[in-house]
Amino acid sequence: MDQQALTVFNSIFSSGSAFVYRCANDENFTMQFMAGQVEKLCGCPTSDILGNAKVSYVGLTHADDIDRVFADVDAAIAAGENWDVAYRLRRPDGTAAWVRERGNAVYDDSGEMVFLEGLVVDASAEVSLRKELEGTLKKTEADNAEILKLAENILRSVQKLSILAINAGIEAARAGKAGQGFAFLAREIKALADENNAWANRITDQMAGRDSTAREKIMRARETDQT
Repeated sequence: MDQQALTVFNSIFSSGSAFVYRCANDENFTMQFMAGQVEKLCGCPTSDILGNAKVSYVGLTHADDIDRVFADVDAAIAAGENWDVAYRLRRPDGTAAWVRERGNAVYDDSGEMVFLEGLVVDASAEVSLRKELEGTLKKTEADNAEILKLAENILRSVQKLSILAINAGIEAARAGKAGQGFAFLAREIKALADENNAWANRITDQMAGRDSTAREKIMRARETDQT
């Protein structure tokens, strides 16, 4: 990607916590291009990661998560699908950040894989909410099994909304007013927002008469999603 592409992507991701990348499919996921909030999530400058200058992206991935990441990426490539995986980035200062990555393999005209590319978004709030919900609801696990399932659905929907919203911004930046892709993504975002409302209503109904603390957490998740 050229300097113009880098400028466009950095502008799109100037706010929020996400970045796009292009890398080799090797043992280090050697980064060839990164744009967005790389330093915010990875804890080091982009220049330290590109070409494994000072650290590889695999080296930044938490040791307890890296085997699962490789397995999910390899499985998706073998199936000709996108991967969608959550893992922790271990920053050089010792802190960790939960992220969610959605990516795909890119092939040339002869069918040879040339690189991997994708989007990495901050997943800290999602993971924190899931832990809080599970901790509260497991007090009566048998009775609340369906609620746990519903909570997972709304969290997955929130994740999809985040990724689609960023993709819509990219399409808008590329195509301007003529961007038909942006219109399509906008419709998808609206559909997912409606889905979130439906899940939230079901969860709220299920929680009626139960633990008020858990019910409040569900409602906060719904309000956050709608904003």
